[in-house]
Amino acid sequence: MGGSESSAGGRKVSFELDEQERVRVLQGVRLTEDVVNRMKESSQPTRDQRPSSFPPPSSRGTTSPQAAEEKAKSPTGVQPPTVKSSGQKPSEAEEDLYRRYEREQALVQDELLRLAKREREAASEALSTALQRERSSTNEERQRAAQLPADLDAWAQELQSKEVELKRQETFYKEQLARIERKNAELYKLTSEQYHEAATNAEHRIKNF
Repeated sequence: MGGSESSAGGRKVSFELDEQERVRVLQGVRLTEDVVNRMKESSQPTRDQRPSSFPPPSSRGTTSPQAAEEKAKSPTGVQPPTVKSSGQKPSEAEEDLYRRYEREQALVQDELLRLAKREREAASEALSTALQRERSSTNEERQRAAQLPADLDAWAQELQSKEVELKRQETFYKEQLARIERKNAELYKLTSEQYHEAATNAEHRIKNF
């Protein structure tokens, strides 16, 4: 599980990933124009693309074990419209609303997954660059010490001090990464409840549409 936080245009963006690398939290994100266009296209489904979401008449009022398992595995927590207790089928508007909601959620998941990947790569690259720079500086000092035997003792002490500093900085970077992971975990725990609450409200709106 992981996540990150970045700024775009002065606005903070927060998001989290679950164990399956799915984005579970979205706050203040500014989607790219490509994703916005795809979301607009997804809001205009055709009749031929609409999958059947109702069981045959003989199975109304019952839920098969397979259907129950698929419902439990729903990634968003919002379930597709089902036959109401009165026997009335969900309206076409309810079906379209649910499908549009699922498509838009998938697009947002993809966009934030790419954003999280870029954040991790940037953090890893920054750490690698800093450590490489310090190692290079230490190697240069070591070479100077080898070239100046008369000042070997002084150079050796300076080299030792630099190596100690390098280890200290490496420990600091590792602690910073661990702190970021803890912060992301706390943020995920805090915002996951808000996400599930929003999903529940969306489900209620679909049912009461």
